[in-house]
Amino acid sequence: MSDYNNWPGKSDENEDPQIWDEHRWEEFMQKADKRTDQYLELVEKYNDHPDRDRLIAIEMGWDHISDEMDEDENWMFPSDDFVMDDSEEGEKWKQGTIYEDPSEFEEVENFPLYQKAQQFTLDSMDLIQNQLKNSDNESVKAFAASVILPPAKIAGGFGFGFDIESLGGNIANNKRGLAAANRMLSALTELRKKEVLDRKTFLDYYSRGKEVRDDLAIYIVELRERFRNGIS
Repeated sequence: MSDYNNWPGKSDENEDPQIWDEHRWEEFMQKADKRTDQYLELVEKYNDHPDRDRLIAIEMGWDHISDEMDEDENWMFPSDDFVMDDSEEGEKWKQGTIYEDPSEFEEVENFPLYQKAQQFTLDSMDLIQNQLKNSDNESVKAFAASVILPPAKIAGGFGFGFDIESLGGNIANNKRGLAAANRMLSALTELRKKEVLDRKTFLDYYSRGKEVRDDLAIYIVELRERFRNGIS
């Protein structure tokens, strides 16, 4: 079952749930991104204001939150609900089967694709810290910003679950991770072209990063097939 009991396609208990495909979920996430940007702007605007949370709630249109704050002066603003990353278009898909049924894993930490992506991220952050931290090259920043996203998006998709009602959200999350993986590889290529990375280091990290990217693309294909076949 999905962990997202309040996903936007959810209907009343006595009604059949609306089944959103990946494109509906992407549209929803893009709208959420805009709300995130608006929220962050308001946080910056009212950061030092003593009544910050109430003012933000009013400008965001959260009347029910503002009312609750009137009743509880110690109420804390749940900003984490609105943290989402930029939406990206998907890339080419590859056919194949690489992992066993992902729904068989109870925790994403045990899912091989997540493990591979997460380990690459950790090793890449060590590379940045040990070899690239003194470089002001923009490609270093691009690499650092993109390399952290694939495992995060895999985990985010996993959280949606594999029920047909929420599988589109799972796919949409992973497509964002795939787009980030492509940006990651492009940044690595630029680092080599500018001789920021030596040839040996580049080949090592590019081959590992490409393997993460390709496996993620295959995973998305498999999730799409699952959606088309109505498998929960």
